[in-house]
Amino acid sequence: MAKARIIVHLECESCKQRNYSLRVSKKRAYEKLNLKKFCEFCRQHKAHKEIK
Repeated sequence: MAKARIIVHLECESCKQRNYSLRVSKKRAYEKLNLKKFCEFCRQHKAHKEIK
């Protein structure tokens, strides 16, 4: 049986580090995520975009 979720990675838009990974349902995967998360390398809250 196939899994209903896929793993996506979030990349900081300023320093390009991949800091977070999430499991997203396949139904939701058609649009890219863009979240404001804390970047440990920048030491600030920055926008993170989805990378597969």
